[in-house]
Amino acid sequence: MPVRKVKILEFAPTADEIWSLNRNTRDGYTEYNPEKGLICFMDTGHEAKQRPKIITTYAGGKATNVARVMDRLIPDDFQIEVELITFLPPAPHGPLEESQNWFAGKIEIKPSTPAGIYVQCLQTNALNKVKPQFEIVEELRETGQMQTTRRCIEMMLEGGGTSLNFSPRMIWSQEAAESVKNKVAEVSRNTDMIVMAGAPPFWEFEDNAIKPYTFYAEILKILSPDCQVSLDTRGNYLYSCLKGTKTPRFMFMNTDEFMDLKEKWDSLYRDSFHGTLIIHNEKGCWLWNGKMPERIGDFTRGEYFPSMEVSEIYSTIGAGDAMHAGFLKEWVFGNNDNSISKSAVYSQVVAGTSISNPKATHGIQLEIVDKYFTDFWNEILNSKEYK
Repeated sequence: MPVRKVKILEFAPTADEIWSLNRNTRDGYTEYNPEKGLICFMDTGHEAKQRPKIITTYAGGKATNVARVMDRLIPDDFQIEVELITFLPPAPHGPLEESQNWFAGKIEIKPSTPAGIYVQCLQTNALNKVKPQFEIVEELRETGQMQTTRRCIEMMLEGGGTSLNFSPRMIWSQEAAESVKNKVAEVSRNTDMIVMAGAPPFWEFEDNAIKPYTFYAEILKILSPDCQVSLDTRGNYLYSCLKGTKTPRFMFMNTDEFMDLKEKWDSLYRDSFHGTLIIHNEKGCWLWNGKMPERIGDFTRGEYFPSMEVSEIYSTIGAGDAMHAGFLKEWVFGNNDNSISKSAVYSQVVAGTSISNPKATHGIQLEIVDKYFTDFWNEILNSKEYK
């Protein structure tokens, strides 16, 4: 069945920032030991105050990253509807709660927390072809221990060749998880494909209630049988989906995440899986279409597609999300001949374009990707391995 409507679900909305910090006693870092991974700073008690430079700010979250890359890859004459659905808390009690919805162009911005409004603005500013849609969920109200939006910071150490990452954990409640699941049931009606990426938020759960590691499996249960699902997550989240009655159409995991399932792999019912498993690392990806490896070490026996050679690697941040987005773009918007294989190759080209660009995923351009893809696809078709 052709895909006409795609919805990407963002459960962990984020405002991402990249900072740069000089090596300086008073307003930077003082020392970096690469062998031990230790970075030294002077504290405020010694009259030091770090002064990082803000390089960029953008809408984050793994699902949002996939949407942002797809937005750059979708052709101008597209007829397929792609939406990014983000679940946000309501506005806190006070003036924001009394504010009205307003429009930024054709996109409806809804009252939320200051962080929630910030995320909406960042997404709206970043997306042109993927349509952002914001769902306010009352049970996501930030009270007590709840953390339903966040700000993440990647701080690059100039001259150190490394970085620090600050990513607060997203924390829901049991009631919030149930309410978000019910909201997904509403927004997913008449949808041909659902895309989910990253780990869901964490919450304390009761024995017979929905759990973080079964959250995606619970989402799968409420979708229509014809709705395809593309999922990129790790460990137990994947395992619970593979054990369910409805499994994803596409599952992405890197080799480390695949090996994390080592103790549980043999208990899976392989005959019930009819989707495509994509296992990847820096060397490329291995496809298992309509089946799964017999043993944990067998993933390299799948159909192999090499990574695209690049002259220089700037950063691998976001490469997995770029690969996921590239695969889906070719699968949804491409023609039907060799669709799985072409989608795999296209994914490697998009990932290669990302890591070889100083702006990473922000530097991806459709014209450059398509040119690389044409050359790379012809090279693979003419290779002895493919023949």
